[in-house]
Amino acid sequence: MKHKLLAHCIYSLMMSATMTGCVSAIVTVVNLGFSGAFIEPWLYSWSIAFPVGFVLLLFVSPYFKRIVEAFIY
Repeated sequence: MKHKLLAHCIYSLMMSATMTGCVSAIVTVVNLGFSGAFIEPWLYSWSIAFPVGFVLLLFVSPYFKRIVEAFIY
């Protein structure tokens, strides 16, 4: 059980970091353009989005997995 919980936490960490990083970067580029002033606003946006995304994914993804399995099987 510990292995499964650890795997889920690591998966949630990796997935939320990737998704929130990419989405916040794209939104920052759309709003400000890709210039020298990109990094600071992007890191600020990502620092807000990442914890929210991580906690949300940590708790919601098991329910989504069950819903998807119910449709498929």
